[in-house]
Amino acid sequence: MPITHRSDNHFAHRLAKQYGVDAVPSLVATSRWGSELGIAHMHHDLPHLFVLPPLPAEDAFLLSVEIASGGSRRICSGGATLRFGLQQEGAFHITDLSECNSAYVCSPFHSMLFHVPRETIDSFAEEMDVPRVRALRCDAGTVDTVVASLGRAMLPALIRPEEASTLFVDHLALALKAHVLHAYGGAADVANADSRGLSPWQERRAKAFLMAHLASDVSLAEVARECGLSRSHFSKAFKQTVGRAPHAWLVTQRVDAARRLLRQPDLPIAQIAAACGFADQSHLTRVFSAHIGTPPARWRRLNAD
Repeated sequence: MPITHRSDNHFAHRLAKQYGVDAVPSLVATSRWGSELGIAHMHHDLPHLFVLPPLPAEDAFLLSVEIASGGSRRICSGGATLRFGLQQEGAFHITDLSECNSAYVCSPFHSMLFHVPRETIDSFAEEMDVPRVRALRCDAGTVDTVVASLGRAMLPALIRPEEASTLFVDHLALALKAHVLHAYGGAADVANADSRGLSPWQERRAKAFLMAHLASDVSLAEVARECGLSRSHFSKAFKQTVGRAPHAWLVTQRVDAARRLLRQPDLPIAQIAAACGFADQSHLTRVFSAHIGTPPARWRRLNAD
């Protein structure tokens, strides 16, 4: 089963050391091939200039996107210097970690960072049945609203890792890799490589598998395997057939199950949360309120027989 968050995140440890902080909010998405995508959140409020020493050289890429405006900096790589003025929201940059890169940060910034090893790129190209890409290249000053949106969507999983859904993180990680390889690696249009939906039997099996695992944390690979599809093909096909991503559909089913159980007046809400796949009662309350418009306790009172 793919791991979507864990404590031994070497990328996060290296980032913390580089920035001189105790810890960096992060998680790791891992495919069935073992390839990894590191995800981290960096928020710096101090206005003074400081120098970032290079990260250890490795065959990998560091992607950074600003999720708020700010972040003036200077990056030195291979004898060349790139100067960036105040970055607008969505400003995107790719650093080749096989080169020696150092940076001068001149203002506060709010960024999402993605660590993408070469192995991850090659494994994803193989999964999508497209040629391997040689490098990822991005023009200075590029604004990428897609990566910025994906970064913001991943932020809650970093803030509350105990509530992070494997299915949800898998879905976002796949979307990020597909977009980056197509836009910056020159790969075939992996985002639209196959437009077919699920067959009726695949839709039934996928929904049955998700419902059977309502109270547990399932991965995209597990559900896709039930349908005989790759993760990426399954994710696109499910959304085309059902109208929602697998994670969104599963959350709706969990909320519906919670509503049914709430009609049992003696059943504690914390027990209902666990039975429906929520991390705890507060997690159920936030999701239930967002979907139904009222907290579960109040909904129970209003709908008491």
